[in-house]
Amino acid sequence: MSSNTGELRHVMLGSIFKPEVPLGSARDISITCHASATGRGKLHGNPECRALRSAASVIQFAIAFGEAVEQLCTHCRWALFPDSPILPLGAAVNDVDSLTIWLERGPEDEDDIEAERDAAIARSTGDYPPHTHDIRDADEEDNGAGYDEEWERYDRARDIRYGRHSHWRRLHSYLIRSNQAVADYPFLAPWAEGLQSRLTAVLDAERRAFAALVQPARLLEAAAVRVLPTPQFSGDPGFAGLGAEAEKTFRRAWYEWSRRATWSWQRLEDHDLLVYSVVSDAFGRSRKGKPEAHTAFRQLTADWIRQAREEADRPAAAPWQLVAVKTPPLPRTRHGEPERDPLTLWEASVIATYQIAFNRKSGTTPLLVPHLVAEQLLTCASHDMPVQRLAPDGSALPAQTLLEQWDHESLAHS
Repeated sequence: MSSNTGELRHVMLGSIFKPEVPLGSARDISITCHASATGRGKLHGNPECRALRSAASVIQFAIAFGEAVEQLCTHCRWALFPDSPILPLGAAVNDVDSLTIWLERGPEDEDDIEAERDAAIARSTGDYPPHTHDIRDADEEDNGAGYDEEWERYDRARDIRYGRHSHWRRLHSYLIRSNQAVADYPFLAPWAEGLQSRLTAVLDAERRAFAALVQPARLLEAAAVRVLPTPQFSGDPGFAGLGAEAEKTFRRAWYEWSRRATWSWQRLEDHDLLVYSVVSDAFGRSRKGKPEAHTAFRQLTADWIRQAREEADRPAAAPWQLVAVKTPPLPRTRHGEPERDPLTLWEASVIATYQIAFNRKSGTTPLLVPHLVAEQLLTCASHDMPVQRLAPDGSALPAQTLLEQWDHESLAHS
């Protein structure tokens, strides 16, 4: 029974609880309603509801929630105490019912489909037009030059990829939240099953659309960057203009470039601007020796890219591995707050690209990935995203069966 302490919560019960929603033990909870004295019409939470203005008289009475739910006004708010069991149940029902938002969307038109195709073609060459993403001295570069139709095309392709990525992550998060709602209130399962099953099909279609805009070779090269040895500083004549700051700039350039490249979905060349910025910051307003330094660092970056690609092409003792991942949902945010995805772009791209099955109820996924990708996933696994090899003993069971046997909960809490 609810206490009478604390600030009342005003909830639109009629909008949350539809007649088909199971209520469990909450059906027996008593709620206060208002209705026309004639006994006809809806039940209201507010005696001042517009629907009651024409009533000759209004009565107040208590009624079991389960008896009232089919007659609740969808515009009224009911005052509930903070510890009312109806409040957390309502939140769980919202988490399941919100799936309908994504199931009622219309099909894409032909223009959208054509834009997706063109984006996939553009993305196959990188994030920027080929042969135009050269880093030059900022004082010599006309920032407005080259921004033509081809640049707009690549901008559009990047926007489409980000849109697909964001939508896939949001769909996944809604499904995981609905799973938690059903885990908290098992009696919701029969009602939720149909919505969750339909959303899973929509989720997979969105995953495949996102994966079509990602290049697997870029993901493998990113994993190769992680295992490269830290380069040793040498006295390149091109560094002379940096003076005593040369080694510090060298180390910072490597750190910034390798960190970004390791967790990215882009071409390795697309991170050159980071190195350019590091060198420019080191010079400040000084220009003496600056062009030579940029040239030297461009050569350095090219060497790092070459080494990463050689590593990615190196034959591995175990070229492909089967790993299981429990992908975390987006954290809940208040209205207006930015979403902070716990997944890096690289991790999201790997999961979308290499998924071979999906366990909807546990939110877990088996991935068949190259050796370097598997090692990066396993090395960087966290409490938020457990990762483990499936069938390390060489079991030939299907991936879905192995996934069902995976005790990811104990792994996450170990």
